[in-house]
Amino acid sequence: MTDLGEALEEIEGLKDKGVTVLGLRMTPATIAAAVALLSTVCGTLYGGFVMYQKVEEVAGMDLGAYQQQMEIMDAKVQEALDYARDIKNGLKDDIIQLEKQVDRAEDAVRTNEEKVRTLIDDAEKRFETRRDQLRMSQDQDMKELEDRLNGRLQRALDNPLAQ
Repeated sequence: MTDLGEALEEIEGLKDKGVTVLGLRMTPATIAAAVALLSTVCGTLYGGFVMYQKVEEVAGMDLGAYQQQMEIMDAKVQEALDYARDIKNGLKDDIIQLEKQVDRAEDAVRTNEEKVRTLIDDAEKRFETRRDQLRMSQDQDMKELEDRLNGRLQRALDNPLAQ
């Protein structure tokens, strides 16, 4: 423990010890502050130098080439917009044409449906008329047959021996 106590005394004594540099007496804290100041100045100078290089690089740029590239890109974008507009208009025209074809098809279906209904109605009327005619003819034939049978029956009853 005595060694530790001596070490602590030595460390505490360092703050009072000084070093003479270029005729200036400096403590370890002053030396640390000087090193920190020197490194800050060097870092600032280096940062300024790098910034100066970047500014020189930007100043030396050929802005005309960039402008030309921008104009080319603007032209390409305009071409793409025109192409997209043409596609949109073409699709719009195609949709309108399809709608017209669908309308014509619907009209044709309606017309055909009306024709078929008319044909069915006419056929029903003809069938009813024919059925009525057949019924009337059948009724008339039945009436004639009945009359003939009644006549024969009456003759047979009137004169049972005539047969």
